[in-house]
Amino acid sequence: MRVKLTYEKLDGESIILPLHYNYYIQSLIYRIFSSELATKLHRDGFVFGKRKFKLFTFSRITEKGARKDGGKLLVFKNRISFYFSSPHNNIVEDLGEGAFKKREFTIFNQRIFLSQLEILTLPRIEDKVIIKMLSPVTMYSTREEGNKKNVYYYKPDEEEFQKLIEENAKKKYLLIYGKDPKNLSLSIKPYKFSIEKNHSIVFFKNNPVEGWTGIYKLSGSPELISVTYEAGLGSKNSEGFGMWEVWKGGERDA
Repeated sequence: MRVKLTYEKLDGESIILPLHYNYYIQSLIYRIFSSELATKLHRDGFVFGKRKFKLFTFSRITEKGARKDGGKLLVFKNRISFYFSSPHNNIVEDLGEGAFKKREFTIFNQRIFLSQLEILTLPRIEDKVIIKMLSPVTMYSTREEGNKKNVYYYKPDEEEFQKLIEENAKKKYLLIYGKDPKNLSLSIKPYKFSIEKNHSIVFFKNNPVEGWTGIYKLSGSPELISVTYEAGLGSKNSEGFGMWEVWKGGERDA
């Protein structure tokens, strides 16, 4: 289930956010949640082995902000919108109820209020779909080098990227449905993509995260493809990574 939330500044003035604003949008989402759900997701999540999944994701802000203060800040005219998605309807419903009940929030020391909440129709998912990333997709592993642990972020044209994307989707499927996904498959291939143009580095709590925008082709089991639509593709979904939409073609920002 997916919704689009739009917030406006109470005084009608511009909304100013840091260039790397993912943490502020995530914090806003947790404040919109009921306290019970926010605590459950933050503390427990959905456990798979040693990993905890939140099973929600959100997009980049859809409006384009103007850079300010040497590029450290983004200025939006008077509103910001973003998409939120989860395979668990109760999570989305909790967010929607909280958004309407509370309506007014603070983000980056600015008071904003909910002006619109739109429920999106789930697209028809088949065994092949061309997708456009609404937030960068990221996939990584932690490697030990000497006495140090280093994080390695994979590129979409690396074989390990493909393998880990599929494994990640299967883990989510098992957590959501409680069914063995061993007979399911998922393949991701760059479609309209450039290593230079689509490389994205986002700082989350001062930690750099490498991700990739662009257009990709997903193929395989519709069940796994649908999981990535609602829960996010790849890693760090609850930090604002891995949300996609069906590509309609022709966009300049491919």
